[in-house]
Amino acid sequence: MASYFDRVFKPCYREYLQVIPGKKTIGGCFKLLWNLIKPNALTYPDLVCVLTTHCSLKCKHCNNLIPCYKEPYHVPADEIISDINTVLSHTDICVKLALLGGEPFVYPEIGKVIDAFKDHPKVMCLDFATNATVIPNDEILDKIASAKNPKIIISDYGVSTQKVKEFAEVCRKKGIFCEVCEDKTWRLAGGTECRNKDRDKLIKEYDSCYSSRYCRTLLNGKIYTCARAASLVDMGYMDGAHDSFDIRKERTDKEFRKEMREFLTIDYAEACNYCDHDKKIAIPAGEQLP
Repeated sequence: MASYFDRVFKPCYREYLQVIPGKKTIGGCFKLLWNLIKPNALTYPDLVCVLTTHCSLKCKHCNNLIPCYKEPYHVPADEIISDINTVLSHTDICVKLALLGGEPFVYPEIGKVIDAFKDHPKVMCLDFATNATVIPNDEILDKIASAKNPKIIISDYGVSTQKVKEFAEVCRKKGIFCEVCEDKTWRLAGGTECRNKDRDKLIKEYDSCYSSRYCRTLLNGKIYTCARAASLVDMGYMDGAHDSFDIRKERTDKEFRKEMREFLTIDYAEACNYCDHDKKIAIPAGEQLP
């Protein structure tokens, strides 16, 4: 097992102090500290929730393998809300709850999900990652603006259908914190085939990966080691027993917290067997399929 300090404690404070918007206070720091060190504590740096596998772009080297879906789908909002509430019922704090796609703003029930968590007492920040091809209507934007510490991250790939400046300006007018990431290169993750790496290599790769500390991803009742793992399992490329935590399994609160802390500190992810990030091959970001 990896250390709790490295996998949970430090990432929580990084997210709180450096990533989420809003005023930081001494009281907030101490509240987070207590909910990290108290007996049976369970706090997440971030929790990523997949709303849909539909996307408005077709990125050739999508890390999350979205273009590989032959039949993309929307996850029903009631299921999403129920699953997140299950997680939060056994949680002290979720520093950042990220709503993801595909493209989250093509998800038809996004307003319902926002309403469910925009003022949740255990969620410190509601976060959205978008490609800015779809600007939500005023009703959705107003819901986001009314959330606690909302944040929209725009990935600017320089694709002609993106409306980056328009989206950022709308956010400014609505008072929504918006960060534009001008991604020029990605790291190639490769295809869906198994690489047959040995355990020592998997341990080394997972420990050096961003996803070993962030990006635990919720999809269809399970939390995965990363968003790529969620897609690999969802499409049947990987078994997923090692890389997932079934939140719908019946447990006591104490059992849920203990088993989840163990999952957050596992020493390797099987998904690394289906990924080439360790080769550090740089590729153009957002290159589109025909």
